[in-house]
Amino acid sequence: MFNNWVNQAHRRFLWNLNAARASCCFYELCNDNTFFLSYLVTSLLLGALILCSIFGNACVVAAIALERSLQNVANYLIGSLAVTDLMVSVLVLPMAALYQVLNKWTLGQEICDLFISLDVLCCTSSILHLCAIALDRYWAITDPIDYVNKRTPRRAALLISVTWLVGFSISIPPMLGWRSAEDRADPDACIISQDPGYTIYSTFGAFYIPLILMLVLYGRIFKAARFRIRKTVKKTEKVKSERCLTLSPAVLHKKSNGEAGGGRPCFNGAVQFGDEAESLEVMEVSGSKSHLALPNTPQSSSHENLSERNCGAKRKLALARERKTVKTLGIIMGTFIFCWLPFFIVALVLPFCAESCYMPEWLGAVINWLGYSNSLLNPIIYAYFNKDFQSAFKKIVKCKFHRP
Repeated sequence: MFNNWVNQAHRRFLWNLNAARASCCFYELCNDNTFFLSYLVTSLLLGALILCSIFGNACVVAAIALERSLQNVANYLIGSLAVTDLMVSVLVLPMAALYQVLNKWTLGQEICDLFISLDVLCCTSSILHLCAIALDRYWAITDPIDYVNKRTPRRAALLISVTWLVGFSISIPPMLGWRSAEDRADPDACIISQDPGYTIYSTFGAFYIPLILMLVLYGRIFKAARFRIRKTVKKTEKVKSERCLTLSPAVLHKKSNGEAGGGRPCFNGAVQFGDEAESLEVMEVSGSKSHLALPNTPQSSSHENLSERNCGAKRKLALARERKTVKTLGIIMGTFIFCWLPFFIVALVLPFCAESCYMPEWLGAVINWLGYSNSLLNPIIYAYFNKDFQSAFKKIVKCKFHRP
Protein backbone atom coordinates (compact mmCIF):
# COMPACT_ATOMS: atom_id res chain seq x y z
CA MET A 1 0.00 0.00 0.00
CA PHE A 2 2.73 2.38 0.93
CA ASN A 3 4.58 1.47 -2.25
CA ASN A 4 1.44 2.08 -4.31
CA TRP A 5 0.96 5.41 -2.63
CA VAL A 6 4.61 6.29 -3.36
CA ASN A 7 4.25 5.19 -6.96
CA GLN A 8 1.08 7.22 -7.37
CA ALA A 9 2.72 10.23 -5.74
CA HIS A 10 5.76 9.78 -7.96
CA ARG A 11 3.61 9.54 -11.07
CA ARG A 12 1.68 12.63 -9.95
CA PHE A 13 4.95 14.51 -9.39
CA LEU A 14 6.27 13.51 -12.82
CA TRP A 15 3.01 14.59 -14.44
CA ASN A 16 3.16 17.98 -12.71
CA LEU A 17 6.82 18.31 -13.64
CA ASN A 18 6.14 17.50 -17.28
CA ALA A 19 3.21 19.90 -17.28
CA ALA A 20 5.41 22.61 -15.83
CA ARG A 21 8.10 21.90 -18.41
CA ALA A 22 5.53 21.96 -21.20
CA SER A 23 4.14 25.24 -19.91
CA CYS A 24 7.64 26.69 -19.66
CA CYS A 25 8.56 25.50 -23.14
CA PHE A 26 5.30 26.89 -24.52
CA TYR A 27 6.04 30.24 -22.84
CA GLU A 28 9.56 30.30 -24.23
CA LEU A 29 8.25 29.28 -27.65
CA CYS A 30 5.72 32.10 -27.52
CA ASN A 31 8.47 34.50 -26.51
CA ASP A 32 10.65 33.22 -29.34
CA ASN A 33 7.79 33.61 -31.83
CA THR A 34 7.03 37.11 -30.57
CA PHE A 35 10.68 38.07 -30.79
CA PHE A 36 10.96 36.62 -34.30
CA LEU A 37 7.81 38.42 -35.45
CA SER A 38 9.06 41.71 -34.00
CA TYR A 39 12.47 41.10 -35.58
CA LEU A 40 10.87 40.38 -38.97
CA VAL A 41 8.51 43.39 -38.96
CA THR A 42 11.27 45.77 -37.84
CA SER A 43 13.63 44.47 -40.50
CA LEU A 44 11.03 44.80 -43.26
CA LEU A 45 9.98 48.32 -42.25
CA LEU A 46 13.52 49.64 -41.94
CA GLY A 47 14.59 47.89 -45.13
CA ALA A 48 11.67 49.43 -47.04
CA LEU A 49 12.49 52.89 -45.66
CA ILE A 50 16.14 52.56 -46.71
CA LEU A 51 15.34 51.29 -50.22
CA CYS A 52 12.69 53.96 -50.83
CA SER A 53 15.07 56.67 -49.62
CA ILE A 54 17.84 55.42 -51.92
CA PHE A 55 15.48 55.19 -54.90
CA GLY A 56 13.86 58.59 -54.34
CA ASN A 57 17.08 60.52 -53.93
CA ALA A 58 18.79 58.66 -56.79
CA CYS A 59 15.89 59.64 -59.09
CA VAL A 60 16.33 63.32 -58.16
CA VAL A 61 20.06 63.20 -58.90
CA ALA A 62 19.46 61.38 -62.20
CA ALA A 63 16.74 63.83 -63.25
CA ILE A 64 18.98 66.87 -62.74
CA ALA A 65 21.93 65.16 -64.45
CA LEU A 66 19.94 64.06 -67.51
CA GLU A 67 17.38 66.86 -67.99
CA ARG A 68 18.92 70.12 -69.19
CA SER A 69 15.90 72.20 -68.24
CA LEU A 70 16.51 71.26 -64.59
CA GLN A 71 20.14 72.36 -64.61
CA ASN A 72 19.91 75.69 -62.81
CA VAL A 73 21.21 77.07 -59.54
CA ALA A 74 18.04 76.40 -57.53
CA ASN A 75 17.98 72.78 -58.64
CA TYR A 76 21.72 72.36 -58.03
CA LEU A 77 20.97 72.96 -54.34
CA ILE A 78 18.14 70.42 -54.46
CA GLY A 79 20.46 67.98 -56.24
CA SER A 80 23.13 68.46 -53.59
CA LEU A 81 20.49 67.84 -50.90
CA ALA A 82 19.54 64.62 -52.70
CA VAL A 83 23.21 63.53 -52.81
CA THR A 84 23.52 64.20 -49.08
CA ASP A 85 20.35 62.25 -48.28
CA LEU A 86 21.59 59.47 -50.57
CA MET A 87 24.76 59.31 -48.46
CA VAL A 88 22.60 59.08 -45.33
CA SER A 89 20.64 56.23 -46.92
CA VAL A 90 23.69 54.28 -48.10
CA LEU A 91 26.35 54.97 -45.45
CA VAL A 92 24.37 55.52 -42.25
CA LEU A 93 20.98 53.81 -42.35
CA PRO A 94 22.15 50.21 -42.99
CA MET A 95 24.38 50.24 -39.89
CA ALA A 96 21.66 52.02 -37.90
CA ALA A 97 19.14 49.36 -38.97
CA LEU A 98 21.52 46.54 -37.97
CA TYR A 99 22.04 48.17 -34.58
CA GLN A 100 18.29 48.59 -34.16
CA VAL A 101 17.36 45.02 -35.12
CA LEU A 102 20.08 43.27 -33.08
CA ASN A 103 19.58 45.72 -30.19
CA LYS A 104 23.34 45.81 -29.62
CA TRP A 105 26.46 47.02 -31.45
CA THR A 106 28.49 44.17 -32.96
CA LEU A 107 30.88 45.95 -35.36
CA GLY A 108 33.58 47.11 -32.95
CA GLN A 109 34.58 50.47 -31.51
CA GLU A 110 36.41 51.79 -34.59
CA ILE A 111 33.40 51.22 -36.84
CA CYS A 112 31.23 52.75 -34.12
CA ASP A 113 33.29 55.96 -34.20
CA LEU A 114 33.07 56.03 -37.99
CA PHE A 115 29.32 55.40 -37.89
CA ILE A 116 28.69 58.21 -35.39
CA SER A 117 30.84 60.65 -37.39
CA LEU A 118 29.10 59.82 -40.68
CA ASP A 119 25.71 60.04 -38.99
CA VAL A 120 26.37 63.50 -37.54
CA LEU A 121 28.12 64.76 -40.70
CA CYS A 122 25.50 63.67 -43.23
CA CYS A 123 22.42 64.49 -41.14
CA THR A 124 23.80 67.92 -40.20
CA SER A 125 24.68 68.66 -43.82
CA SER A 126 21.19 67.57 -44.90
CA ILE A 127 19.58 69.97 -42.41
CA LEU A 128 21.89 72.83 -43.44
CA HIS A 129 21.05 72.19 -47.10
CA LEU A 130 17.44 73.05 -46.20
CA CYS A 131 18.75 76.36 -44.83
CA ALA A 132 20.72 76.99 -48.03
CA ILE A 133 17.60 76.36 -50.14
CA ALA A 134 15.57 78.70 -47.92
CA LEU A 135 18.26 81.39 -48.20
CA ASP A 136 18.39 81.05 -51.98
CA ARG A 137 14.60 81.36 -52.23
CA TYR A 138 14.62 84.35 -49.89
CA TRP A 139 17.15 86.22 -52.06
CA ALA A 140 15.26 85.27 -55.22
CA ILE A 141 11.91 86.60 -54.04
CA THR A 142 13.06 89.70 -52.13
CA ASP A 143 15.66 90.89 -54.67
CA PRO A 144 14.58 89.30 -57.97
CA ILE A 145 16.24 91.80 -60.32
CA ASP A 146 19.72 91.95 -58.82
CA TYR A 147 19.79 88.33 -57.70
CA VAL A 148 19.39 87.11 -61.28
CA ASN A 149 23.01 88.09 -61.90
CA LYS A 150 24.19 86.96 -58.46
CA ARG A 151 22.49 83.55 -58.65
CA THR A 152 25.43 81.69 -60.16
CA PRO A 153 26.74 78.12 -59.88
CA ARG A 154 29.68 79.57 -57.97
CA ARG A 155 27.34 80.94 -55.28
CA ALA A 156 25.56 77.59 -55.11
CA ALA A 157 28.91 75.83 -54.69
CA LEU A 158 29.78 78.26 -51.89
CA LEU A 159 26.53 77.53 -50.05
CA ILE A 160 27.05 73.78 -50.46
CA SER A 161 30.63 74.04 -49.20
CA VAL A 162 29.48 75.91 -46.09
CA THR A 163 26.97 73.17 -45.25
CA TRP A 164 29.69 70.51 -45.38
CA LEU A 165 32.23 72.60 -43.47
CA VAL A 166 29.76 73.14 -40.63
CA GLY A 167 28.92 69.43 -40.72
CA PHE A 168 32.61 68.52 -40.39
CA SER A 169 33.08 71.02 -37.56
CA ILE A 170 30.33 69.26 -35.60
CA SER A 171 31.18 65.62 -36.42
CA ILE A 172 34.98 65.64 -35.95
CA PRO A 173 35.41 66.90 -32.30
CA PRO A 174 34.30 63.62 -30.61
CA MET A 175 36.94 61.73 -32.60
CA LEU A 176 39.54 64.21 -31.31
CA GLY A 177 38.60 63.56 -27.69
CA TRP A 178 35.57 65.75 -26.95
CA ARG A 179 33.63 62.96 -25.25
CA SER A 180 32.85 61.56 -21.82
CA ALA A 181 34.71 58.58 -20.39
CA GLU A 182 31.40 56.73 -19.97
CA ASP A 183 30.63 56.86 -23.70
CA ARG A 184 32.71 53.71 -24.34
CA ALA A 185 31.94 51.91 -21.09
CA ASP A 186 29.43 49.52 -22.69
CA PRO A 187 30.94 47.53 -25.61
CA ASP A 188 27.44 46.60 -26.83
CA ALA A 189 26.40 50.26 -27.17
CA CYS A 190 27.35 52.84 -29.80
CA ILE A 191 26.29 56.33 -28.75
CA ILE A 192 27.21 59.89 -29.60
CA SER A 193 29.33 61.91 -27.16
CA GLN A 194 27.34 62.71 -24.01
CA ASP A 195 29.67 65.50 -22.91
CA PRO A 196 27.43 68.43 -21.85
CA GLY A 197 29.49 71.03 -23.71
CA TYR A 198 29.50 69.03 -26.92
CA THR A 199 25.78 68.31 -26.56
CA ILE A 200 24.95 72.02 -26.51
CA TYR A 201 27.43 72.79 -29.31
CA SER A 202 26.21 70.01 -31.61
CA THR A 203 22.46 70.35 -31.09
CA PHE A 204 22.43 74.12 -31.54
CA GLY A 205 24.80 74.02 -34.50
CA ALA A 206 23.02 71.18 -36.27
CA PHE A 207 19.39 72.02 -35.52
CA TYR A 208 18.28 74.87 -33.27
CA ILE A 209 20.14 77.68 -35.06
CA PRO A 210 19.16 76.34 -38.53
CA LEU A 211 15.55 76.01 -37.31
CA ILE A 212 15.43 79.66 -36.20
CA LEU A 213 17.05 80.75 -39.47
CA MET A 214 14.52 78.80 -41.56
CA LEU A 215 11.57 80.16 -39.58
CA VAL A 216 12.79 83.74 -40.12
CA LEU A 217 13.55 83.21 -43.82
CA TYR A 218 10.29 81.47 -44.69
CA GLY A 219 8.35 84.02 -42.65
CA ARG A 220 9.86 86.82 -44.73
CA ILE A 221 9.37 84.81 -47.92
CA PHE A 222 5.67 84.52 -47.13
CA LYS A 223 5.35 88.25 -46.45
CA ALA A 224 7.21 89.12 -49.65
CA ALA A 225 5.16 86.64 -51.70
CA ARG A 226 1.88 87.97 -50.29
CA PHE A 227 2.97 91.55 -51.01
CA ARG A 228 3.91 90.70 -54.60
CA ILE A 229 0.68 88.77 -55.22
CA ARG A 230 -1.48 91.66 -54.00
CA LYS A 231 0.66 94.22 -55.80
CA THR A 232 0.32 92.28 -59.06
CA VAL A 233 -3.47 92.15 -58.70
CA LYS A 234 -3.67 95.90 -58.03
CA LYS A 235 -1.34 96.65 -60.92
CA THR A 236 -3.42 94.49 -63.27
CA GLU A 237 -6.61 96.25 -62.23
CA LYS A 238 -4.95 99.64 -62.71
CA VAL A 239 -3.74 98.77 -66.21
CA LYS A 240 -7.13 97.46 -67.21
CA SER A 241 -8.80 100.59 -65.84
CA GLU A 242 -6.78 102.57 -68.39
CA ARG A 243 -7.99 100.35 -71.22
CA CYS A 244 -11.56 99.56 -70.35
CA LEU A 245 -14.77 101.17 -69.17
CA THR A 246 -17.35 99.97 -66.70
CA LEU A 247 -20.51 101.55 -68.04
CA SER A 248 -23.70 100.82 -69.89
CA PRO A 249 -23.44 98.65 -73.01
CA ALA A 250 -20.95 100.41 -75.25
CA VAL A 251 -22.03 100.39 -78.87
CA LEU A 252 -19.32 101.11 -81.40
CA HIS A 253 -20.12 103.78 -84.02
CA LYS A 254 -20.31 101.96 -87.30
CA LYS A 255 -18.62 103.17 -90.42
CA SER A 256 -20.56 103.92 -93.54
CA ASN A 257 -19.72 100.50 -95.02
CA GLY A 258 -21.29 98.80 -92.03
CA GLU A 259 -18.03 97.64 -90.37
CA ALA A 260 -17.47 98.40 -86.76
CA GLY A 261 -14.85 100.95 -85.78
CA GLY A 262 -11.57 100.00 -84.05
CA GLY A 263 -11.57 98.76 -80.54
CA ARG A 264 -13.78 96.38 -78.58
CA PRO A 265 -16.13 96.71 -75.62
CA CYS A 266 -14.61 96.22 -72.16
CA PHE A 267 -16.26 95.91 -68.80
CA ASN A 268 -13.36 96.53 -66.44
CA GLY A 269 -12.23 99.80 -64.94
CA ALA A 270 -14.14 103.04 -64.38
CA VAL A 271 -14.24 106.55 -65.84
CA GLN A 272 -15.97 109.79 -64.91
CA PHE A 273 -18.15 111.50 -67.46
CA GLY A 274 -20.84 114.15 -67.54
CA ASP A 275 -24.52 113.34 -67.44
CA GLU A 276 -25.11 115.13 -70.72
CA ALA A 277 -22.37 113.32 -72.63
CA GLU A 278 -23.67 111.06 -75.35
CA SER A 279 -20.30 109.80 -76.63
CA LEU A 280 -16.81 109.45 -75.24
CA GLU A 281 -13.43 109.14 -76.90
CA VAL A 282 -11.39 106.35 -75.24
CA MET A 283 -7.61 106.42 -75.60
CA GLU A 284 -6.16 102.93 -75.20
CA VAL A 285 -2.59 102.24 -74.17
CA SER A 286 -1.70 101.48 -77.76
CA GLY A 287 -2.77 104.96 -78.76
CA SER A 288 -5.67 103.99 -81.03
CA LYS A 289 -9.01 105.74 -80.64
CA SER A 290 -12.54 104.38 -80.51
CA HIS A 291 -15.77 106.34 -80.48
CA LEU A 292 -18.37 104.73 -78.24
CA ALA A 293 -22.01 105.69 -78.12
CA LEU A 294 -23.42 105.73 -74.61
CA PRO A 295 -27.10 104.90 -74.84
CA ASN A 296 -28.96 105.29 -71.59
CA THR A 297 -30.47 101.80 -71.27
CA PRO A 298 -31.62 99.88 -68.20
CA GLN A 299 -29.19 97.03 -69.02
CA SER A 300 -26.20 98.87 -67.48
CA SER A 301 -26.58 97.19 -64.10
CA SER A 302 -25.88 93.74 -65.57
CA HIS A 303 -22.50 94.86 -66.89
CA GLU A 304 -21.65 96.58 -63.62
CA ASN A 305 -22.34 93.27 -61.91
CA LEU A 306 -20.05 91.57 -64.44
CA SER A 307 -17.27 94.02 -63.54
CA GLU A 308 -17.79 93.34 -59.84
CA ARG A 309 -17.63 89.60 -60.50
CA ASN A 310 -14.36 90.02 -62.42
CA CYS A 311 -12.82 92.00 -59.56
CA GLY A 312 -14.05 89.41 -57.10
CA ALA A 313 -12.54 86.63 -59.20
CA LYS A 314 -9.15 88.37 -59.15
CA ARG A 315 -9.30 88.72 -55.39
CA LYS A 316 -10.22 85.05 -55.04
CA LEU A 317 -7.30 84.12 -57.29
CA ALA A 318 -4.95 86.20 -55.14
CA LEU A 319 -6.28 84.54 -51.98
CA ALA A 320 -5.86 81.12 -53.60
CA ARG A 321 -2.23 81.93 -54.38
CA GLU A 322 -1.68 83.08 -50.81
CA ARG A 323 -3.23 79.87 -49.49
CA LYS A 324 -1.00 77.82 -51.81
CA THR A 325 2.05 79.71 -50.55
CA VAL A 326 1.04 79.09 -46.94
CA LYS A 327 0.42 75.41 -47.70
CA THR A 328 3.80 74.96 -49.41
CA LEU A 329 5.75 76.71 -46.66
CA GLY A 330 3.72 74.87 -44.04
CA ILE A 331 4.59 71.50 -45.57
CA ILE A 332 8.29 72.40 -45.75
CA MET A 333 8.60 73.64 -42.18
CA GLY A 334 6.05 71.23 -40.72
CA THR A 335 7.82 68.16 -42.09
CA PHE A 336 11.23 69.40 -40.96
CA ILE A 337 10.03 70.16 -37.42
CA PHE A 338 7.98 66.95 -37.17
CA CYS A 339 10.97 64.79 -38.15
CA TRP A 340 13.79 66.43 -36.23
CA LEU A 341 12.42 68.36 -33.25
CA PRO A 342 11.65 65.29 -31.05
CA PHE A 343 15.12 63.88 -31.69
CA PHE A 344 16.97 67.07 -30.81
CA ILE A 345 14.86 67.70 -27.71
CA VAL A 346 15.86 64.25 -26.43
CA ALA A 347 19.48 64.74 -27.57
CA LEU A 348 19.70 68.03 -25.67
CA VAL A 349 17.88 67.02 -22.48
CA LEU A 350 18.91 63.39 -21.93
CA PRO A 351 22.64 63.94 -21.18
CA PHE A 352 21.72 66.35 -18.37
CA CYS A 353 19.19 64.05 -16.67
CA ALA A 354 20.33 60.56 -17.59
CA GLU A 355 19.66 59.19 -14.08
CA SER A 356 16.34 60.93 -13.40
CA CYS A 357 14.85 60.82 -16.93
CA TYR A 358 13.22 57.67 -18.25
CA MET A 359 12.18 57.00 -21.83
CA PRO A 360 10.92 53.65 -23.16
CA GLU A 361 13.29 51.95 -25.56
CA TRP A 362 10.66 51.73 -28.29
CA LEU A 363 9.97 55.48 -28.06
CA GLY A 364 13.66 56.26 -28.44
CA ALA A 365 13.79 54.07 -31.55
CA VAL A 366 10.74 55.79 -33.08
CA ILE A 367 12.18 59.25 -32.42
CA ASN A 368 15.54 58.23 -33.87
CA TRP A 369 14.08 56.83 -37.09
CA LEU A 370 11.68 59.73 -37.40
CA GLY A 371 14.73 61.93 -37.90
CA TYR A 372 16.23 59.52 -40.42
CA SER A 373 12.95 59.48 -42.37
CA ASN A 374 13.51 63.14 -43.27
CA SER A 375 15.98 61.91 -45.90
CA LEU A 376 13.10 60.01 -47.50
CA LEU A 377 10.67 62.94 -47.36
CA ASN A 378 13.04 65.65 -48.68
CA PRO A 379 12.96 64.49 -52.34
CA ILE A 380 9.17 64.25 -52.17
CA ILE A 381 8.79 67.80 -50.84
CA TYR A 382 11.44 69.58 -52.88
CA ALA A 383 11.31 67.62 -56.15
CA TYR A 384 8.31 65.35 -56.65
CA PHE A 385 5.81 68.21 -56.18
CA ASN A 386 7.63 70.14 -58.93
CA LYS A 387 6.05 69.68 -62.38
CA ASP A 388 9.41 69.92 -64.17
CA PHE A 389 10.78 67.12 -62.01
CA GLN A 390 7.63 65.07 -62.58
CA SER A 391 8.22 65.23 -66.33
CA ALA A 392 11.85 64.16 -65.87
CA PHE A 393 10.81 61.27 -63.61
CA LYS A 394 8.41 60.01 -66.27
CA LYS A 395 11.27 60.03 -68.77
CA ILE A 396 13.43 58.07 -66.35
CA VAL A 397 10.72 55.45 -65.85
CA LYS A 398 10.12 55.17 -69.61
CA CYS A 399 13.87 55.29 -70.40
CA LYS A 400 13.41 58.08 -72.95
CA PHE A 401 16.50 60.17 -72.21
CA HIS A 402 18.56 58.41 -74.86
CA ARG A 403 16.09 59.39 -77.56
CA PRO A 404 16.41 62.71 -79.42
